[in-house]
Amino acid sequence: MSHMKVLAIIGSPRKKGNTMQVVERIREQLLAADKELDFEILRLADMDLQICRGCFSCFARGEESCPLKDDFTFIARKMAEADGIILAAPTYAMGVPALMKNFIDRFAYTLHRPCFFDKSFMAVSTVGGMMGLKETLNQLAILSAGCKSVHKLGITCSPVPIPIIDRRNEKQLRRVSAAFSRAMHKSTRRLPGLPDWAYFSSFKIMTAFKSYRLHCPADYAYYQRRELYFFNFDGHPVRRLTGKMVKILMGCGIKAMVKDN
Repeated sequence: MSHMKVLAIIGSPRKKGNTMQVVERIREQLLAADKELDFEILRLADMDLQICRGCFSCFARGEESCPLKDDFTFIARKMAEADGIILAAPTYAMGVPALMKNFIDRFAYTLHRPCFFDKSFMAVSTVGGMMGLKETLNQLAILSAGCKSVHKLGITCSPVPIPIIDRRNEKQLRRVSAAFSRAMHKSTRRLPGLPDWAYFSSFKIMTAFKSYRLHCPADYAYYQRRELYFFNFDGHPVRRLTGKMVKILMGCGIKAMVKDN
């Protein structure tokens, strides 16, 4: 039986900063729950991940068409092999640092073509003050599309010792780590709710237009292989009916707005 794998991707330029320390505490918690867990840390500062050119090739023709030849394929393979993905970055100027922002840009094609359905996801951020933590966590969670569970951990790292904050941080870290571990060990995928149906249906409908097919053949091919939803699931007739109704309603609205030759 293969061991569970967690990949923590750290987007901080500092080697031993607050974010790394928090990730190491998460690792301790996860290993306490599963001693055979394979936990790997990957620092973007150590990777050759060139700045995204905004050429749109990954969206239009597929991620393999990216003109940049660097560690992208290596990182993508590591993510594909993991059962749990942790994206961690400090809060700089109300958002993620440049290293992590570039990582998000390079992997943004997964927003069009989700692929992490069997993975649990955790967004982790640290902040020295009181502002920007929520915004940073939301930025990190952008790449959680399709994941079976999504968890967020925001840690306030005061420059002076404040016991009440330290206790709150530790309690939150233990709680989120435990929830992440439980979700990761579940074999079932998360079934779609209304936002998921709308997400899928909007792309399914848009990719059927001729102009979209011509500009984004990779998206078109992806959604051609999927009829009802991103993945197949048995049973749940009411949920399936909901998905069909959402698709019909959204189809009427989108087709009324789009003029496609």
